[in-house]
Amino acid sequence: MTEQSDNMAPHPPVTPLRTYGDYRRRYGRYGSRRRRRPSSWVMSLNLTPMIDTVFNLLFLFMAISRFGAIEGLLRSDLPVKGQAAAHVAAASVPRAPIRIRLVADPAAERGCRVTIDKLAETGVSPSSLVGHLRKIRNEIPGYDEGTPVYLVAGDDVPWDDVINAYNAAMAAEFQKIMFAGAAR
Repeated sequence: MTEQSDNMAPHPPVTPLRTYGDYRRRYGRYGSRRRRRPSSWVMSLNLTPMIDTVFNLLFLFMAISRFGAIEGLLRSDLPVKGQAAAHVAAASVPRAPIRIRLVADPAAERGCRVTIDKLAETGVSPSSLVGHLRKIRNEIPGYDEGTPVYLVAGDDVPWDDVINAYNAAMAAEFQKIMFAGAAR
């Protein structure tokens, strides 16, 4: 068969692969002729909503901020000339809170020992607590009805004793009475 028929097309000439690089260029990294399809899922972050939110927050904070000199609004009351020095000295005493500590003690009266920090460290009977608090409010400078009173009670103190101490502070005409947890 020396002649070619019309329906048969001649094959293109095959170039020989000369080096390993030529082989990699033609067949790829893993040697297959099939091309890898690009992945259809690509991980990316859509930052547009986040940027919109940040700008909205920036606008909100700019709209509600006050850009004025706050120092110009502070009041300063100076004493009047010739005012009594004792009155100024009494007003300048810082207001220290009164801490009433309640500790469960089976040997104490009604099973609870009551102490007042820095004023009655030795202990006060629960029945005489009202008298001690009135004495503090009336006789010691710096203590008045606006002085805060903290009731510090442990977990093992009966609730009745805590309420009795609260009622004693109310009877001594203190207005700011608060409960505080015992130090661990």
